[in-house]
Amino acid sequence: MAFAKSLAKTLGIIAVVYLCCRYLGEFSPKQSAMLTALAWLGFGLYEGVSASQQPSQSFSPFCVSIYPNWRVLLSDFKLIGDAKEYDWLCEMMNKVPAAEYSVFRSGIFFTVISPPSNDGLLPGLTYLGNHKDFVTSVKIFESIVNLEREQRDQVGQHPFFNHPLWANLPELFFKFGTGGYEIGLEVQNDWWEQVCKDGGIGELAKTKSDRDHRCGTARLTVAVLPYSEFGIYYQKSDYKHMDEQQRSRDRQLEARGWKRQVERDSEIRDPWLRIDHKYFAVAHRDV
Repeated sequence: MAFAKSLAKTLGIIAVVYLCCRYLGEFSPKQSAMLTALAWLGFGLYEGVSASQQPSQSFSPFCVSIYPNWRVLLSDFKLIGDAKEYDWLCEMMNKVPAAEYSVFRSGIFFTVISPPSNDGLLPGLTYLGNHKDFVTSVKIFESIVNLEREQRDQVGQHPFFNHPLWANLPELFFKFGTGGYEIGLEVQNDWWEQVCKDGGIGELAKTKSDRDHRCGTARLTVAVLPYSEFGIYYQKSDYKHMDEQQRSRDRQLEARGWKRQVERDSEIRDPWLRIDHKYFAVAHRDV
């Protein structure tokens, strides 16, 4: 069907050019046919040159590592009190068996295998390395501390955080959002409202909060990673404008509170591209 439409369009354009030459230009049938052929060849040459100057579409699989600055993140959002509480939390988390995944110890890691379909969301078909699973919509929520079921069903104070013992909260999340990938914390809504009311978190009380009153949760978007940061894997670089594109990505990062790590001179090149936020470190590379 698409081929038939394209052929019909082509024949229609040829007919219009011929008729213009024949009746408006008052050329002979032979001259009109020759002029139509030359015009068509010239247009084809123009399209070919234009296409060669555009960066070709491509996709390169890539992997992403996200690791929070736990001490600062948890203390600024009042989930822990002082350094002693954090040290004790680290001590407890180090006792988790190495074979058991812990987001506190390993962060979030995933590999994007293919781009999204026309109606799909970024980043595309993704392999979640933490859970050895494939997803087409990246929406990762990980409990910072994995409690036993018996503990989760209890009511009271969380054994590790200044937070109610409630379901699997608090959680770290990474998901598609408005203007970029959102990274943050999901906590109990009532607890968050009380923290904001107490006034001890200053400007952080203005953190974007998506509240689900039915579930009683508040999703706090702590950082937004611009989509352009992974754009290099979805399209071949236009070498003529590579520096300009890099500066544009860096400006978008800085506007969101991120800073790119500058690679130091070394005999061994670091294959990872690394960016830092006050609360998160992100690294990505092609595979």
